[in-house]
Amino acid sequence: MKNWDRTTYGFGALVLAVILYLAVNIYSSATFRNAQLDLTSGGLYSLSDGTLKVLSELKEPVTLRYFVSRDLLDASPGLGTYSSRVRELIQRYVTLSKGMIQLEIIDPKPFSTEEDRAVGFGLKGVPLNETGELGYLGLAGNNTTDDQDVIGFLQPQREQFLEYDLTRLIYNLAHPKKKIVGLVSGLPIDADPLKKYKPWAVIEQMKQFFEVRSMGLEPKITDDIDVLMIVHPIGLTEKALYAIDQFVLRGGKTMVFVDPYAEEGTRSNQAMRLPPDQGSDLDILFKGWGINYTTDKVMGDLGSAQRVSAGVDAYGKPIITDYVSWVTMRPERMNKDDVVTGELRLINMASAGIISKAKDAPITFEPLISSSKDAAPVDAKKVRFQPDPSLILKTFKPLGKSLVVAARIGGKMNSAYPKGPPKPVLEARAKEAKDGPKEGEKPTTIRPHLKVAKDGVNMIVVADTDILADNFWLQVQDFFGQQLVVPSANNGDFVNNALDNLSGSSALIGLRSRGLSSRPFVRVQNIQKAAEVKFRDREQALNKELEDIQKKLKSLQTKEQGGGATILTPKQAEAITKFRGQILKLRRDLRQVRVALREDIDRLDAWTKIINIGGMPVLVALLAIILAMVRRGRTRRRIMAAHQ
Repeated sequence: MKNWDRTTYGFGALVLAVILYLAVNIYSSATFRNAQLDLTSGGLYSLSDGTLKVLSELKEPVTLRYFVSRDLLDASPGLGTYSSRVRELIQRYVTLSKGMIQLEIIDPKPFSTEEDRAVGFGLKGVPLNETGELGYLGLAGNNTTDDQDVIGFLQPQREQFLEYDLTRLIYNLAHPKKKIVGLVSGLPIDADPLKKYKPWAVIEQMKQFFEVRSMGLEPKITDDIDVLMIVHPIGLTEKALYAIDQFVLRGGKTMVFVDPYAEEGTRSNQAMRLPPDQGSDLDILFKGWGINYTTDKVMGDLGSAQRVSAGVDAYGKPIITDYVSWVTMRPERMNKDDVVTGELRLINMASAGIISKAKDAPITFEPLISSSKDAAPVDAKKVRFQPDPSLILKTFKPLGKSLVVAARIGGKMNSAYPKGPPKPVLEARAKEAKDGPKEGEKPTTIRPHLKVAKDGVNMIVVADTDILADNFWLQVQDFFGQQLVVPSANNGDFVNNALDNLSGSSALIGLRSRGLSSRPFVRVQNIQKAAEVKFRDREQALNKELEDIQKKLKSLQTKEQGGGATILTPKQAEAITKFRGQILKLRRDLRQVRVALREDIDRLDAWTKIINIGGMPVLVALLAIILAMVRRGRTRRRIMAAHQ
């Protein structure tokens, strides 16, 4: 009877456990549908505050149509998981919007009316087979006033930017009127139909959020400009400089990009057969505003240097070295307390300048991007004409302090024209007063001259223009025969974050900078750099000595008679034998140096393998032993209690 009771109780307990399991799952699915736990570094799978703000501020309904071809998912199984991730994230948007977002999921079969709708929205199809059938994985949205926005194809390569893309689409539909950015540029970064220039990717990205108005190098800054963006200011007239000065002092939001050596600008000059770029400056304005900057120096940073190929060594092997003027700025180089850079993870810069606050200037100076302490100024001439990264590195001597390459400027700024408008401005005003405005133009509004900023200024200055260039932050990948552009750094995010902040919109800042999944082995890189500093001189000396001996040996071996036979004296033969012995010794020494370069890295690799491969089984075994001892102790106490 006791056995029967035990069996019954055991079976009943099992049935109750299954019922309880199902009940808990059903209850938790209904009750905790919006709950989540994201343990990833940086919270890659959590919706940002910016997304939550956009959703909470929706004033009118938005309809999203998710076009996903079942045939495409069957042909490419990897897309199935990604499409589910997209659908789940969109459904979370729907839930958090409290009914303001409606979702339709559509399977656009080839040659169906659903495919016609996808094509009508401008979605991009990828070929399914040789018959011309296309598959779709895109998103189209519209609001109640028939504004629409689309994501042509949801690329798996952009998964880390998925939240940004979705929220951008919803934000555009909720705020169809865009802020105006006035662009003053000495580089061909915007489209020019006459010269067949294509806009840089950063401009195309800006146009998704702002109305970008190119103003040339003689800007007429109107009242509707929300942000003035100045890039590589070369050849600005004094009238233009004065207009910028007064715009800033009136409280106009401004973002300035200057550069001691614009590498992309030099490539553009070469294409147009112009002289090499010698840098850009706002010399008069910067001096008046209290900002130190020069085109004679670029910032070198050993702690942030990029590794590049610098020719070949005596064996014909490529020399890989640190190029201190090409830098990759990681989170520790950025101001984490500023909304513009607070969540950025990686920015690439090239031959950037150095900015600082002038002594006794009344402005506030808040660094946004700074170097490591292994930094120092480098003569700009060394990087302008066929630079030698290894030679620059050899003579590089860090100062032991950080240098600033981007900063936010505020406070009661003084005018660069304390005595009033310059002569060209007064002459232009007098001419207009006499002859009237030019045909098709409105009369110039003459405002009182400001010697000091009205209510403080809000400006961001960046001492680099290559931060904007495509090849420093974008990679082109092939996907089903299409050329897809995928960000490899947050350069574009930095620009748009800054413009968002300056224009007064901050809803997208937190999410735009999320999700870059690049996780470099920083510790390994630091070990490698320290080893190179320690052994670089020895390796270079050995290479030079080896090269000299090889030249001497070659010289002896090529002394021939007219008949072609080699004639060597006993001393020459002895010298050749000696040289060969020296070569073997030098090669052994070089191998030892190169082994020493990797010694710490190999040690770290060995310990990592030991911990990962052997550590976990040992840990599990220890836990099992501890549990067994605990259970044995409990059993022993029960037996002792029963006997008592």
